[in-house]
Amino acid sequence: MFEVGKNYRRRSEIHAVYGGQQQGGISTPRSVAGLFLFTGPAGEAYGYRDEFRPDGTFWYTGEGQIGDMEFVRGNRAVRDHLANRKRIFLFEQSGPIATYMGEARHLGHHREQRPDSQGNLRQTIVFELELLSGDSHSEVASGAGSVGRTRDLWALPLSELRDVAVTSAPVQADPISRRTLLRRRSEAVKVYVLRRAEGKCEACGGPAPFLSKRNQPFLESHHILRLSDGGPDDPRHVAAVCPNCHREAHYGLESDALNRQLLERVGALEAYRLVHM
Repeated sequence: MFEVGKNYRRRSEIHAVYGGQQQGGISTPRSVAGLFLFTGPAGEAYGYRDEFRPDGTFWYTGEGQIGDMEFVRGNRAVRDHLANRKRIFLFEQSGPIATYMGEARHLGHHREQRPDSQGNLRQTIVFELELLSGDSHSEVASGAGSVGRTRDLWALPLSELRDVAVTSAPVQADPISRRTLLRRRSEAVKVYVLRRAEGKCEACGGPAPFLSKRNQPFLESHHILRLSDGGPDDPRHVAAVCPNCHREAHYGLESDALNRQLLERVGALEAYRLVHM
């Protein structure tokens, strides 16, 4: 339905085509077997704080501006989307434009005390989501996904490492297993892009500025798609860059152009590897 990294006008290109509520963060269209989730800095004024966590999960705040959040309407739809066979499509919104970040899956949820739109403390629902790999949403129960330690990932053949980096847990897996695989996948993506770069910055093409304590060329993994500058873990959307290019990609005057170039370059690299690995 949507292309990862592509911008859509929320009203005319999403809701006018597929339906769903045009306001708020959770939209539940009737015409498709899916939900639309929208995140962005505008919600922070109302107690909504969405972010990537170190384990690779994306924490998404439920809906409801005043009082304790309850599992009704959109919140219930997110919680029960697997049982109801509904897919979750996640967008990062800025003004009228929404950038598609990928398909997400509910792993679990918890409650946090945060202020509502009137400044009163209340209990919010925080959904813990997994962003699925964009590479055919591969699913594994064991095998490559069982490799977890960083040193094991550096020792794997590159083709096997990529398998770990693009795998998602089966829907029927229990939450603990799915979280474990997500952490491994997140770490595998970082190692994979560093090895893919072969010691050269994927932005400027220059050599890594020095060797790390692991005796490896020092480059940094950069999530090209923003989502609060965390970005989804997918080899097609993560680049290995030198520290200078990494800062420019975040703070430079031409950062948008640089990230577009990186997205095209890394996408072409991955398309080639899919054929030749």
